[in-house]
Amino acid sequence: MNVEWVFTILLALVPALVTAFVGYFLGTRSQRKQDLREYITDIVKEKYPQLFAEIKRNSERLDNYLENPFDSFGFSQLEQIYNKGLDGFVKKHHNDLFLLVDFYYRQIRPKLKEFHNFNRDSRKRLRYIWEVYLRKSLPREAVDTTKGISESLLTTINPYNVMSLLLNERDEETKNKIEACILERTAHIYREKAKRPYVIEGQQTTIDYDGISQSLIEKAKPEVAKLIEMYKELKEQNDTEVKKKLLPLLQKYISKPV
Repeated sequence: MNVEWVFTILLALVPALVTAFVGYFLGTRSQRKQDLREYITDIVKEKYPQLFAEIKRNSERLDNYLENPFDSFGFSQLEQIYNKGLDGFVKKHHNDLFLLVDFYYRQIRPKLKEFHNFNRDSRKRLRYIWEVYLRKSLPREAVDTTKGISESLLTTINPYNVMSLLLNERDEETKNKIEACILERTAHIYREKAKRPYVIEGQQTTIDYDGISQSLIEKAKPEVAKLIEMYKELKEQNDTEVKKKLLPLLQKYISKPV
């Protein structure tokens, strides 16, 4: 009788135990899912908007390169993703995004760095080429101004910079700025005061502004052609891989992490 009674109790308890176990298991599983969702959301909210802003900024700087060739590109947020192992997070939870980010990191980022360095070195080469030419072309008394002239024409913070004009083939504007720069840099040599903007009496007869300006433009063309070629290749990649694919997908996951 006692055995039957115990067996009866066990039969009554088993369903309740099973139900309790299943409920606990499902509850634990649901909690784990919720914790994972919160973890993914927190990482996305912290890292993805910063990455988006950095890539978008680089994209815009590349778009504006012909008008502002002195901007540099930044990769601190992107490099943090890899340096801190967060690339594994992106790969695990947003694999389609990872493929695009990884392409940007391994293919586009090095090219942007190379382009920036080439752009900087190209200006250095041009400054040297122009200075050598100006030393031969300007009157003897103006030779000491040649370095200042070439630097003014190819550095960013001054009104005589012609780099963007060269890239856009605005030859007349380039020639006007070169003439203005030479006049300003050599003004202290010629004692007569300016009678009208950028013209000093007596100087026009000693310096062939038009010939010098045209020669400087011609000497710049090989470097400019290389820059334009690199720019067009990068612009095409930026348009197809970054603006049409990477940035929209980043935006999607920022809005909906899971």
